[in-house]
Amino acid sequence: MSNLKLLTSPLLGVVLLTAFALPVFAVEYNPGTTAGQYVKYGNFLGTGPHTEAFNDYNWLQLQVTTVSGKSVTLLSTSQYKNGTAVPGNGSINVWNVEAGTEDGLPSTQGPIIAANLNQGDAIPPPNTYSVNRTENRIYLGISRTVNILDVALSTPDYNSTLTYVYDRASGMLLESTTQTATEAQPQPETTTISYSIIETNIFSSTPTPSRTVPEFPIQIILVTLLIVLVIGASALILLKKRKRIKFEDTLSTKAITSKRGHSMINQHLF
Repeated sequence: MSNLKLLTSPLLGVVLLTAFALPVFAVEYNPGTTAGQYVKYGNFLGTGPHTEAFNDYNWLQLQVTTVSGKSVTLLSTSQYKNGTAVPGNGSINVWNVEAGTEDGLPSTQGPIIAANLNQGDAIPPPNTYSVNRTENRIYLGISRTVNILDVALSTPDYNSTLTYVYDRASGMLLESTTQTATEAQPQPETTTISYSIIETNIFSSTPTPSRTVPEFPIQIILVTLLIVLVIGASALILLKKRKRIKFEDTLSTKAITSKRGHSMINQHLF
């Protein structure tokens, strides 16, 4: 019973420490932008049927107007190659990077996600997508750490693949490529549309992480060391106790043997 208590004590300690450590390991979803930052997209390219209007785009700019809590307000302006404004020019949308909503409604594949996510981290809304890869790429001549989202969508009518590349430090979209194959008759049709960043002031004001692996806070390191120390100390105590029990058993055996020896000697003498 004493050995069982000795073993359960460190296990209980590990459970309690793990309970305290769980909030530390949880992913935090925070904006990585500030008011006044912007991203301008260009290089609009569409191939396949019904992509003519997409090829007429000249640029599209998203500017951060306000950041409040988990929400980022983006002002969208865009222009055709002939100089006219694209319909919807000047629209304002509020994106919540923690809930994954646009103007309060769930929205996937948006132009902004939380900053400083890593490979495997979920991208809100819940139970939708996760960061597939975190790596370094060159944009506008600058090396940036990016989070890549690869999505495959299939229905009886079409199959689509989407690749979104987000700047890790700011959470802003840097490029997008979408390919869709439809089951049209008399033969399937494939369309591809893509665009990428051509100008921004984000790179000069958001730091680029020096590595792509998750950075462990000091709390995680301390908790891990404490768990190791608890387990190590418990194992050492158990080992010492076993040695003491073995030593006591040896002494008892010697005492019994000695007593028997005296008894035999007495029998011979008397």
